[in-house]
Amino acid sequence: MVYLIINWVLSAASLLVLASILPGFGILEVQAAILATGMVGLISALIGMLLKQVAGVVTLAMSGAFLFLVDAFLFRLIALLVPGFAMEGMYPAFAGALLLLGLNIALLRWLPHHEPFDEDHLDKQPLVG
Repeated sequence: MVYLIINWVLSAASLLVLASILPGFGILEVQAAILATGMVGLISALIGMLLKQVAGVVTLAMSGAFLFLVDAFLFRLIALLVPGFAMEGMYPAFAGALLLLGLNIALLRWLPHHEPFDEDHLDKQPLVG
């Protein structure tokens, strides 16, 4: 859970950095960045995965470039849904999706990775008796 919260805060910080360096990309307040980050995760998980599954053949043919188009479309959709988060056209959406991916990869490298559940670390003592 802590990993999720740290990831969310770092992604919101990445959005704020993008808003300061990318023309046509704007965030009015920190709350909008936090809400937009949550929406990016939610919509990418729900709609993005479906679009990426449907577009699998096109993605293979274009060497993965189509995935950035899907991400840019989702980014633009989120800008329409979240107050205080705005983009002027598709160029900032495409550039923002690409730069956000790069920033998140760079920031998340320093986070310790959470390990999946490992039964070997459980105490092998019986609970009763």
